[in-house]
Amino acid sequence: TMPHWSTEDTKCALLASLIPGGTALAGAAIYMTDKSSVEWWEKLRKPKWISPNIIKISSVVDVLSVAPVGYASYLCYKNGGGFDYNDTRLALALYGANIAFVATCIPLVKKKNLNCLSRNMLFVHGTALAAAVAFFKIHKPAGYWMVPYALWTGFYLFMVRSIKKENDPVKDL
Repeated sequence: TMPHWSTEDTKCALLASLIPGGTALAGAAIYMTDKSSVEWWEKLRKPKWISPNIIKISSVVDVLSVAPVGYASYLCYKNGGGFDYNDTRLALALYGANIAFVATCIPLVKKKNLNCLSRNMLFVHGTALAAAVAFFKIHKPAGYWMVPYALWTGFYLFMVRSIKKENDPVKDL
């Protein structure tokens, strides 16, 4: 059962959703205005299954999938007893680690480093999955709100790894 929900909870839940959603929107804007990074990304060889509009598509999906994660974090915090309980602290620490790994993606793209971006995406997806499981154990609806984001980070990991493979130099045997 859910504890009493107040107007203060509504405000906190909205703020918790706006922060990651706004951050994703700002990250997309930063990336889209960096002509050098956009040109580099567009010139990379990509598997045929990747849309030519993947930059625009991924920016929209980033915002749509990450905003509910903020709401989920508030549900986890509220229903998990705040920072008074180790399970809740661990779940929110995994969420925080995920956000930190996500924040490092833009500099890695700006440095045009597919190898590091690919490795970083492994951590992004791993912490997204771990946070989803931890949230689910505390409050099932919070865990469910994490599912689209965990799926998206898994797809993004697969996509980046596929692009990296397409652009790795061929080694003589």
